[in-house]
Amino acid sequence: MTNVLTKIEEEIAQAKQSSSPHTMREHIYAVRALCDVILQQRSQNVTAITIRQPATTERLDIDAEANGPSLLDF
Repeated sequence: MTNVLTKIEEEIAQAKQSSSPHTMREHIYAVRALCDVILQQRSQNVTAITIRQPATTERLDIDAEANGPSLLDF
């Protein structure tokens, strides 16, 4: 992304130095296109898959002889 930002800076500098409005407009369009590239990359990175784990309120049936809900009870 830093390469794209560097290219944007170069295009802005060329737009400032341009002698005709047509040339300046071409550089501004290039800046706009490069900004769109950055925004598209960000929106793709932001879109993440969220996985929700179901909330279980289910309790284990424990016999009177058990010590509790331990997996190590024999």
